[in-house]
Order: sequence, then C-alpha cells, then structure tokens
Amino acid sequence: MKKPVLIEGQEVTLATITVGDLETVDLSAKTGRKFNIAMIAASILAAGDQERGTEAWVRTVHAFDPEGGDAPFQLLLEAANEVNGFKKLVAEKNAPVPAAPAAG
Repeated sequence: MKKPVLIEGQEVTLATITVGDLETVDLSAKTGRKFNIAMIAASILAAGDQERGTEAWVRTVHAFDPEGGDAPFQLLLEAANEVNGFKKLVAEKNAPVPAAPAAG
C-alpha cells in the first residue's frame, strides 16, 4: 500500500515496510519518538525514496505548524501508521462517550 502526503510543499510517498527496509532502517530497541522517526523513514524508503527515506531527513521535518494547520511530522506519522496497518487509537470527534459500568 502507498500513500502520498504533501509536506511543506513536497509530495512525500510512504509505503508498507518490507523486510529489506528493516535491514536499512533499524526499528528494534527503539521506543517512542525514536521508533516513530524510524518507522516514517522506513516507510518512505519502502516507497523508493532513498533521499528522504532516512532518519536524518525525518528529523528535519517540522514538529508543529505555526499557522495552526496540520503538523508535518504528524501527517507523516499518520500516513506511516496507515500504510503499515496500525489502527488509529484516537477517538473520533463527536463520538459517543462509552457508558460507565453500573454500580454493584
């Protein structure tokens, strides 16, 4: 699966990570932000973009959008999660709140 994302005026394509991509960008023993950076880099590399498919390039992407739009890093992370089959855990806007369990 592939997904193009517009990041700071550049189209960046992410794709499902292959075993070969994992030999180039190591995700093991990484947690939190370091894992996310590596996963984004591996997903870009999987799409065939060797220039931007590096952790060094991902670290140059803005973490926030000063104009209040979508943060470039967050857009890349969401696309990487989507093409690699990770489910979105954030509740939908205006979704009903689950009922509390009945008192016993």
